[in-house]
Amino acid sequence: MKLFIILIIITLFSCSYPDIDSVPNFKDLKLSKDELFDLCQLSSNDKKDIDTCINNKQNN
Repeated sequence: MKLFIILIIITLFSCSYPDIDSVPNFKDLKLSKDELFDLCQLSSNDKKDIDTCINNKQNN
């Protein structure tokens, strides 16, 4: 019986979390140079592509 009550309480608390649609917009997010490098490195391993990506992101 205690397990059942605990399960109901946990279920009630888990229902109060925000919906996935409430994720904020990250368009105005400012990234540091290290974060930009990491982000661009994920898309390509070529140094020229990484430099181009960093320059494009810094100008935006």
